[in-house]
Amino acid sequence: MPKRTILFIFFLLFLGFFTYFYNYWNPPKQFWDENYHIASAQKYIDRVMFMEPHPPLGKMLIALGEVLLHPNKNIDKSSFDRTDYIKHFPKGMSFAGYRLFPALFAWLNVVLFFLILYDLTKNDLLSFFGSFLYLFDNALIVHSRAAMLESIQLFFIFGAIWWFVKKYDKPKNLKDYLILGIWSGFAIAVKANSAILLLLPLLWLLKDIRTIGIKLKEFMGAGVYALGAAIIFFGVFYLHFTFGQKIVDHRIYAASSKYQQIIKNHQTANPTNFWVMLKDNVKYMENYEKGVPKLNLCKPGENGSLFIGWPLGIKAINYRWEKHGSQVQYIYLQGNPITWIIGLIGVVLSVVLVLAVWIFGLPIKNRRTFEFIASFTFIYISYMIAVGQIPRVMYLYHYFIPLTISYILAVSVLYYLFEEQIQRGDKIVWSSLALIAAAIVFAWWFYSPFTYYKPLNTEQFNKRVWFDYWQLKAVR
Repeated sequence: MPKRTILFIFFLLFLGFFTYFYNYWNPPKQFWDENYHIASAQKYIDRVMFMEPHPPLGKMLIALGEVLLHPNKNIDKSSFDRTDYIKHFPKGMSFAGYRLFPALFAWLNVVLFFLILYDLTKNDLLSFFGSFLYLFDNALIVHSRAAMLESIQLFFIFGAIWWFVKKYDKPKNLKDYLILGIWSGFAIAVKANSAILLLLPLLWLLKDIRTIGIKLKEFMGAGVYALGAAIIFFGVFYLHFTFGQKIVDHRIYAASSKYQQIIKNHQTANPTNFWVMLKDNVKYMENYEKGVPKLNLCKPGENGSLFIGWPLGIKAINYRWEKHGSQVQYIYLQGNPITWIIGLIGVVLSVVLVLAVWIFGLPIKNRRTFEFIASFTFIYISYMIAVGQIPRVMYLYHYFIPLTISYILAVSVLYYLFEEQIQRGDKIVWSSLALIAAAIVFAWWFYSPFTYYKPLNTEQFNKRVWFDYWQLKAVR
């Protein structure tokens, strides 16, 4: 990798430290799902059996941060073991440990996102500017600086996408499929909606079949991919079971009498008991999902939203607020409007381009870039269709996966349309990119009070309501 490219990476890490990681432990108050995830994390630390609607890896890493930093070693947190939702946190409790890995992974994601763009375009300056889409997105930042799952999930998703792009047009061996499967397995072990990554080996297969024909090795690769993903996924669950060594306050969740006896006999680490424990956990997950309410847009204070409105930023969520006189501090899930608009434009142009080629026979300028645009458009649409089938209430942060895909599409379409101008250093194109980058940074700064808990009065708040459909509401 050229020295200039490495310098771009280090500069992005420098910028990312201040957008994602710096002072991540503030505010020293919980918000949104931290009440759930910290309770789960503490149970790992105290070796308490519990069941969760999400796969275990994210909460394990949240727990690991607390173990490594142990900022609350003199605080009694035993009450966390007796609940799945913490209503009252101990006075003086630090969130630095629990938030460590979500913030750290969010910061490192900057590098993976750059590498994805670099392998797509082979242009480090374009990839640098393109990384601003992730680097300065307020919604991604505010959610990642908390003890929540999405930044950890995106780390493994970006890793899988990077490997997919890196090896896309090269001869692939079984090891390549295994590595892709391992990345995917880790992502799925954080959140189940990462299963969209299962499309990646299929796209590899379609590419190889089209170029070298049907060969047994390619289909064996798909099997190796599935094996790698399964080993990681079930391995994480095995660790989850081994940590659950005791039952507190008769909280058995969906544990059968056989599972309870396994715990009583201290046999949770025995591999022969794995399927019994897994079956009970899956049963709990299914029952939990059935109990989640459906979206009700008529309900006052409904934070959920329809998936079709997510690309427009519908709907922002007030995670936390505190009022001091005429000013209010907010933690608001509000995206950077410039990056979200760019992402939406990227999706629209990608769909138009793909349809123009497939239906109207538009000549393809760059076959490799077009195939990536078609592939990521397929992934984006597939995710949105799949989410549209889910009856339970969903929230704006469930759009984070297709949002980052839309950023990849935006850069890819730009490169496809202006490749010649970009390669020869056209001043108009690069000046335009610099202006767009400046607009992204300005919008990030303008909306940073929502991201970093800075005080605003009502007038200042209302200046940030660019569109009514965001449903931003000032506290009065």
